[in-house]
Amino acid sequence: MIPIRFIAVGVGPGDPDLITVKALKVIEKADLVLTPVPGVGRASVADAIIRAHLEIETIPVVFPMIRDEKARDDRLREQLENLRPRWEGAESVALPVIGDSALYATAAYLYDVWKALLPSIQLELVPGVSAHSLAGARAGRFLALGATIFSVVPGTARPDAIVEALRHCDSAALYKPSALKDLRAAVESAGPWSEVLRVDRGGLPDERVVRGDAALSAPDEYLSTLLLRR
Repeated sequence: MIPIRFIAVGVGPGDPDLITVKALKVIEKADLVLTPVPGVGRASVADAIIRAHLEIETIPVVFPMIRDEKARDDRLREQLENLRPRWEGAESVALPVIGDSALYATAAYLYDVWKALLPSIQLELVPGVSAHSLAGARAGRFLALGATIFSVVPGTARPDAIVEALRHCDSAALYKPSALKDLRAAVESAGPWSEVLRVDRGGLPDERVVRGDAALSAPDEYLSTLLLRR
């Protein structure tokens, strides 16, 4: 029996034009395409990206936006069991994810739960354009050159760990800054910075670019990237 290939496909940060040709080919050829959504009836950014290019059936999978890992995994396991008639016997299942498939991708949670149910499942990753790459393009500058130390830091980490990471780099991209309780205090304590820029909902029709001090105001947007440079 041929094991199922679970393919996490990076589809870029939001702009449909930034999805790769390979990503489209893989999604189009997959036996089953699942799309991540934050809640029942909620829209999927990844799904909107692929629908700008392909007319295919997709099945939403809810990824609860919670810190309780057990509750999250239980919800994913329940959905996989309900979908078992669809994926049993399939050779490939694709899950498009925004950004890059190897960087903070929700696909990892689904894969871990799925592998516990089906140890023979195989993982494949298709890279995509990252949010910080788009943010750098919006800033109109290179993120790092030569010996520059560039760091990618998650806003979901401990505040002290975030500050420590920022202190030891020349340039940084802070993902999910809305998750950091006191964004301004953390960034300023790790400064000084010659440039501060935040991109909210990068690549989407309602994209917003905020520069300077205003970029450190508490963002309420989950799809947000903060760029910092010494």
